[in-house]
Amino acid sequence: MTVSDYDRADLSSHFARVLIARATALGIDRDALLRAVRLSPELLASPLSRISPGQLGALLRKIWMELDDELSGFGPAPHRFGGFALMARQMADSVTLAEALRYAIRYNNLTSPAMRWRLVGTPIVRLELELLHPQSDPDHFLEEFMLLMLHRLSNWLIGEPIPLQSASFRFQRPEHWREYQLMFPGPVSFEQEFSGICFSRDWLNAPVIRSRNDLRRYLSRLPDQWFVKQVFASSTTDRVLDALSNPGAMPSLEELAASWSLSSRTLHRQLKREGTSFRKIREQVRRDRAVTMLLADKCQIKQVAQALQMTEPAFSRAFKQWTGMSPLAYRQARSP
Repeated sequence: MTVSDYDRADLSSHFARVLIARATALGIDRDALLRAVRLSPELLASPLSRISPGQLGALLRKIWMELDDELSGFGPAPHRFGGFALMARQMADSVTLAEALRYAIRYNNLTSPAMRWRLVGTPIVRLELELLHPQSDPDHFLEEFMLLMLHRLSNWLIGEPIPLQSASFRFQRPEHWREYQLMFPGPVSFEQEFSGICFSRDWLNAPVIRSRNDLRRYLSRLPDQWFVKQVFASSTTDRVLDALSNPGAMPSLEELAASWSLSSRTLHRQLKREGTSFRKIREQVRRDRAVTMLLADKCQIKQVAQALQMTEPAFSRAFKQWTGMSPLAYRQARSP
């Protein structure tokens, strides 16, 4: 598995379950949704299963079209399909990111009955989101998604990933909170006074480099692109990912720390500050490498285990812990 494979790492099926539950409650046929995005009922039902960014993007796009609502049914009233493209065109015409974000905030605050945005603070900027009807979003999908979308869109507009100082949420820590490491790289806290993301004010001066032609191509790849992991090369987490993602490489914490002239304790502390650990990253790499090999290369299960430097029984046990399914059942479920 290459680094780019990890950057396209699968996401928790939690998001698909929440979307499909709301869509079916609003009258969309559940089986038709599953067929349209190649999701099996078994995969959807498993709480440990994963889906690809492409599958989640296709599901969200399908629901947008069926409901004519870019809020996916989580607002008090529909936000008509096509509104995002209008907003994004004006943002692409902006000179700086500050101008683009202020337009996005003004547009959403004027047109959406569901939310209010604010941009405050210096030298650390807070981009805050308040849902006006939180009862319409009991699983917090809209709150998560809107913050993710505006951060990812900002990254694309200036051509650089904006490192987050922190991400905060008003609600209690959800069961899928580990997904936030992929969605909002950096420290994440819950039960806070506001939901929002924080970053250095210097980024507001970054020039918008995208044209309307660029935007047309970008829109054609949405919303899939919003669910692809962002790469922040300066983080210790990404250095570890890079080291572990080379085919055939699976060094221990001690071996990796020694190769960087660090003590294992120092490397452990650096990862802890970023909200993760060597064990978590290694398990993520193993899981995603296993899924890639099972689905793309059609390898035998024994070959996958060997590539992960595991015995076949140990791999089968670990894979069931990761996904809730055996390797064979997972391959069958992902290939309807």
